Parts: sequence; structure tokens; C-alpha cells
Amino acid sequence: MRIALTTLAAAAVALPALAQDVAPNLLEVENEALVVEPWGITVDDLEDTDIEDASGDVIGEVDEVLMTPEGEIVAVSAEVGGFLGIGDSEVVVELGMLRPEGDRLHIDMSKEQIEALPVWDD
Repeated sequence: MRIALTTLAAAAVALPALAQDVAPNLLEVENEALVVEPWGITVDDLEDTDIEDASGDVIGEVDEVLMTPEGEIVAVSAEVGGFLGIGDSEVVVELGMLRPEGDRLHIDMSKEQIEALPVWDD
């Protein structure tokens, strides 16, 4: 159990750093019929999906699906923070940081950690 927690903690630190390196080169996916692997759902179905934090609270939603210039879908932009769309920000969340759970996506980070991710400036 201690090894699993250590691994999780290391991933929580490393993944945001990786997102900072990738974010400036990402593009919004325009073809909403594309399938997002490994989940087998379309870009259209993924957009507007709620994201819940490690406590199970909804902390935002997917705004855009993002890809590399080579066309590989690797991340989403997520609207987080704020209230009723006021004061929110859009951050880059790599797909590997998320996991589908029912009709939501789950991330093993706190709201504060998520809000500290790189900002997506479309």
C-alpha cells in the first residue's frame, strides 16, 4: 500500500510538469466524430463531461479535446473554479490523469491541484 501511495504522489507531481511541456503545442480537435482512445467515446461525447476530484466532488467539466500537431489526442481543456461560469479558468488535463467512471471523469487530485495546472488559452 505504501508503494502505491508513493507512486500516486509521484504521478501527481510529474504529470502537471509534463502538461506544461505539452500545452503550448496542442490544438483543439475540430472533428467531433473522432474516437478518443482508450475510452472508445467520441470527442462530441467527451465534451461537457463533468470532472470529479479525489473527494468525488464535481470541480469542472471538459471544454475541448486537445491533440498534438501530429493528430494524437492527448489531453482536454477543463473549465474549473468559479461559480456559474464567472471566475473560472481553463486548464490542460492530460488523458492519463483522468479515468471514466460512469458518466463522469475522475481525477486523483484536489480542486486546488487541478486549478494549478497549466492554463489553456484558446
